[in-house]
Amino acid sequence: MTFTYAGTLATDLEWVRFHIQDVTVSAGPKPDGANFTDEELNGLITAEGSKGRAVAACFEALSSIWRTRYNFSTEGQRFDRASVADGFATLAAQWRAKYGSGGSRVSDGAVTRVDAYSDDIDSDEV
Repeated sequence: MTFTYAGTLATDLEWVRFHIQDVTVSAGPKPDGANFTDEELNGLITAEGSKGRAVAACFEALSSIWRTRYNFSTEGQRFDRASVADGFATLAAQWRAKYGSGGSRVSDGAVTRVDAYSDDIDSDEV
């Protein structure tokens, strides 16, 4: 798995990385500081059909990832990771409103079809 970012924004991959602020190796947006891999981002760009929709999919994935983390309190301070997840969900909704939906959508860590077709209905039932 690879990570590349030169800061030129010359490729769709770099453009996506810039907009999700995943630009420093081992200091990524995931809870453990992990980065998205080049392969993951290129896959989302392909699946979503545009770099703008890929950014939305990244924010959806980040919302799902952060939502699975626990909240904690220490010395009178509280860290609510659900609010981090909500922030990413808000960003995802803003990017979806601007760029629309692609051929797939990441939701709760799964890819869901949004092309108005269903695999579970026979064509003679329609």
